[in-house]
Amino acid sequence: MDSNHRYRIRNRWWQSRVRSSGSGRAISTRSRRYFLDITGSVTAASILTALRPVRVAQAAEDDKNAWEVKGLYMEACNCEAMCPCVVGNAPTTGFCGVLTGHHVQSGRKGDVVLDGLNVVGMISSPGHMAKGNFRAAFYIDERANPVQREALSAIFSFKPGGAFASRAGLVSELLGVKSVPITFEAQGRQWKMVIAGIGDADITAIDGLDGKEIRIENLPRRPFPTVAAKSNHTAYKDFDLQWEISSKNGYYSQFALKSG
Repeated sequence: MDSNHRYRIRNRWWQSRVRSSGSGRAISTRSRRYFLDITGSVTAASILTALRPVRVAQAAEDDKNAWEVKGLYMEACNCEAMCPCVVGNAPTTGFCGVLTGHHVQSGRKGDVVLDGLNVVGMISSPGHMAKGNFRAAFYIDERANPVQREALSAIFSFKPGGAFASRAGLVSELLGVKSVPITFEAQGRQWKMVIAGIGDADITAIDGLDGKEIRIENLPRRPFPTVAAKSNHTAYKDFDLQWEISSKNGYYSQFALKSG
C-alpha cells in the first residue's frame, strides 16, 4: 500500500469522526479531557502511594506514644479533712503540701508494660491551688527499668501528652524526678504508701452513716468515687521541704487514665 493510499484512508476516517462529533475541536477537547483524566488518576495514585509509608510511620509513632493505665490512687495533705481544694476552694491552712500516689495495676505505653509499678508526686502550693506557683517533685518505683521509668515519667509528670499536661502552667519549679523504692498497700479502709528515706502517707477512711465509707462522686477530673479519709501519719523530707503531720486530710479511689 503506497503512502498516498494510506493518507486517503486516514483522511476519510478523520472526516467521519468530525461528522459524527460535530467538529474536530470536540474531538480534541474530549481527547484532552481523557488525557487529563488518565494523568490525574496516575498522579493521584502516585501521591497516595508515596504517602502510604508516611501514614504507616505516623500510625506506628502514634501507637508508640499511646498509653493507658488503671489502678489505685491515694493522697494525703496538710488540709483539714475534707480538703476543700478538690472543689476549687482555698486550702484550710492557706497553703497546701500534698503527696499523691498511683499504683498501676494494669497499664502500658506503646508496648512497654507498666503493671505493678508505683509513682508518687509531691506538690507544694503557697496558696490557692488554682493560682499555681507549685513546686513539684516525682518519685518513680526503682523496680522500673529505664524504658518503664521513661514511660511513667511521660504519663504522670507534667510533660506534653501526659495525664497532667494541662496543669503544667501551674508549676513554677520542678525540683526533680528520682528513682526510689516505693511501696503501696491498700488493705480495706486503710491505705499506705512509703517513699523510702523520703516520706510516707498512712490514711484511714472516715466513718460515715452506719460506719460506711464516705464516698464523694463527680469531682472534677476524678471519674471514680473518692473516699474521704484522715491521715494516721504523713511525712515528707526532701530538697528544702519538710513536714510531719497526722489527723489531716486524705483521699483514696480507683483511677483510669489514657492518652488522647
